[in-house]
Amino acid sequence: MSFKNMITGDHRDPKDELVDIFGTDQERDAALDRATEWARGVVSAAEVPASNQIAAIAALRAAEPRLGLKSATHLAALLVN
Repeated sequence: MSFKNMITGDHRDPKDELVDIFGTDQERDAALDRATEWARGVVSAAEVPASNQIAAIAALRAAEPRLGLKSATHLAALLVN
């Protein structure tokens, strides 16, 4: 997250950050699928139920420091659905 986003708020689409971390724009859907599978593995390894959103978000952000709160929240929500 940039300094500007810290001051004004992060208004980016969380999917864009996930694509930045897990793939490229050319393979956007595949990158989002990889991110979801990675998140499922992280939450499972941390022995956190996906329904515990706060613990799941904390586990995801601990495993990938580049992951912003908004994107981690988006991933955690995907795991519940």
